[in-house]
Amino acid sequence: AELVRQSNRWRDNYNPIRGLVIARAILILEAADRGDFAELQLVMRKLERRYPVVKGLKARRLAALERLDWEIKVVADLPEGATHADAEAQQKFLRSRYELIENLTETIGFLTTAEFRGYAILQKHRFNDGGKFDGAVREFHWLPQDQFSRDGQFGDFYYNQNSNFGIGIDSCQLLLGEQNRIGSAHLPREDFLIREVESPLYEIALVAFVNWCMGRKDWAAFTEIFGLPNGVAIMPANIPPGMEDEYRMAAERVADGVSGALPNGSDIKFPTASVRGDAPFKNFCDAQDYDVVLAGTGGRLTMLTADKGGLGNGPALEHAAAFDEIAEAEARKISAILQNEFDRLELA
Repeated sequence: AELVRQSNRWRDNYNPIRGLVIARAILILEAADRGDFAELQLVMRKLERRYPVVKGLKARRLAALERLDWEIKVVADLPEGATHADAEAQQKFLRSRYELIENLTETIGFLTTAEFRGYAILQKHRFNDGGKFDGAVREFHWLPQDQFSRDGQFGDFYYNQNSNFGIGIDSCQLLLGEQNRIGSAHLPREDFLIREVESPLYEIALVAFVNWCMGRKDWAAFTEIFGLPNGVAIMPANIPPGMEDEYRMAAERVADGVSGALPNGSDIKFPTASVRGDAPFKNFCDAQDYDVVLAGTGGRLTMLTADKGGLGNGPALEHAAAFDEIAEAEARKISAILQNEFDRLELA
């Protein structure tokens, strides 16, 4: 824990989204294709906190999945030579092993984040006190995704403790060493749970976030210039001599939106009024949100209907059903990982 805290110090002073533009975002995505994940994952960590639609998507997906209960089931057709007594003994043993895990709910939640980040890696920490549970898994411990690199898109993962940039295909073994490869004698593969997602949300969300930030920035500048109506006063003819400054100050106050009176025959125009209604920024920002929601919900846009008259019973039920479908599908995927990388090994 102390080593991790010390290695995190530089990250505390680094803001990866400062100066983030489309060109840099593309470079970051290309680096990730080579297994150089550090900068991408640091950016995604900030993005998930700063981009409301991704923050909402993540919260809803985690809530839908983490509220599900779990059970150890026995297959209907037992293998040849196996008895129901054997199956029930295995069921009882596995249930006891799962009940010993102190952070099972959080583990399932972290495995869910692979949908956003591309992968999730957890290490099994076991009881080693010599008691009756010695050797059983006590918790699944994870480190942030930015502390891993990969030997290309399909190679082994390497532990990159300091989140160094530029370590990916063909450089992992040289710069990080065999001792940091997951699957080596130092880090046996059976000590880890690894979930990979072929088409993670970051492919869509990163570009959408950059566009959304650009749109919001320009929208704020537009509002600052055109948000308050700028008036132009047309003064009457034949202003009495010596009253020019008084008339001018009265006209400026009214043009700036302050209450006041103008002489008879004056007029006030607001030339920016029509410009204020033609701003394209909301539609532009909404388009980025729609792209992310489409990618994050499999084409279900019900979570964006709240600003269209509110959610009635029908849309609200459809909204909940969308995330229930996602949770059930994702639960099956996570269950398959646990069966293969935990159940099978514990039973063996």
